[in-house]
Amino acid sequence: MRTVKRAAVIGGGISGLASAHRIAERGHRLALFEAEDFLGGLGTTFPYRGGDLERFYHCLLPTDEALLRFVHELGLGDELLWREARMGFMVQGKTYSLNTPLDLLRFTPLRLGERLRLGGMAVFARFRGSRPDLDDVTAADWVRGMVGERAFELIWKPLLAAKIGDSYPALPALWLSSRLQREKNTEKERKGCLVRGYRSLIDAFEASLRDRGAEIRLKTRVRSLEREPDGMALVLDDGSREVFDYVVSTSPFPVFRGMTGSLELDPRVSGLDLDYQGVVSGVFLLDAPLSSYYWTPFVDSGATAQGVVEMSNLVPLERSGGRWVSYFVNYTHRDGELFARSDDELLGLYRRDLENLFPDSGARVLDQLLFRAPFVEPIWTVGYNERKPPTTLIPGRLYWASTAHLYPRVNSWNSCCELVEELIPELMAQTS
Repeated sequence: MRTVKRAAVIGGGISGLASAHRIAERGHRLALFEAEDFLGGLGTTFPYRGGDLERFYHCLLPTDEALLRFVHELGLGDELLWREARMGFMVQGKTYSLNTPLDLLRFTPLRLGERLRLGGMAVFARFRGSRPDLDDVTAADWVRGMVGERAFELIWKPLLAAKIGDSYPALPALWLSSRLQREKNTEKERKGCLVRGYRSLIDAFEASLRDRGAEIRLKTRVRSLEREPDGMALVLDDGSREVFDYVVSTSPFPVFRGMTGSLELDPRVSGLDLDYQGVVSGVFLLDAPLSSYYWTPFVDSGATAQGVVEMSNLVPLERSGGRWVSYFVNYTHRDGELFARSDDELLGLYRRDLENLFPDSGARVLDQLLFRAPFVEPIWTVGYNERKPPTTLIPGRLYWASTAHLYPRVNSWNSCCELVEELIPELMAQTS
């Protein structure tokens, strides 16, 4: 008779929910531990006018096969909504459309030759963006070679610095080319959402887990992991200790490193040097749209924010009570000066951006909120493919499926689901 294994999953974001779902459906007894008082990680929401809205902007792409598979499995396929999502690009306070080859030819901040080279770079990324040798080239050098020094300084350097901060010179070209490949793999930019938002997917995961007898432990932080003769022990913040046959952690590397300091692990884990950018998100609810674009980066425009995402150009207005939702965002290190500012200070800066860049918009603001998260975007460095840690750390005992493993894929919910789908067959072969 087959023994039912007792499994623990650490983390209630998408990687944790997807891992728990796959483990529970195979009949293992499961407990999911989440330090916060909510599930969903970066996909979580806040209540608003009788409904809920995402704290941070999210969308789906038609090629997000792994994520969409979970959406359909959990009965939400009929709630998918797809729309054309247009991109603006603001340079020195002026917004340009940047969606078609003709738009690119009209993008006057660049000279004609630079525009043509930029188009060639997009074509290269679409068809050859996964070339492994790009892991050994910096994104800065690759872009310079593709579009020239002036276009790099004017456009790409500010964009790379906005995403990765001062660490951008070591960012691999493979990360950037993979990102461009994912975003530009259809003739028109189409993005999707769930009509009731990511909260409906999070709730569906939770309901499925509870139906299968899984235990969900919110506000339960795991302090450390210890090896047992027949399994793994979780030491919780209150000092209690629980033993499981095996554990899957989905924690970001700085948190996972703190949990596993007493374990002898693969040198690719114990010796890993990987930091993260956090994010600050100012959410503005307005009585009218700022523009017709979904995403508009700000370059050389005197703004604190790195850009604005106008979610209501994708998500139905009914979800926000008829109000237009815009996110003013900054990727920034958790120890940085911007991350340390108070909510009121940040909202004041973003409000100033809104009023300066979109004249007469200040009077349209009906509500404003501020959210932040410390571990969002891994700060990749050249040659990371050689240093990438394994997901199986102690076969049959300890597994780690996190954003540290996504490279060179874009950090997205779909990539997290892909990683889980790759891990589960190996995990099951070792634990069944």
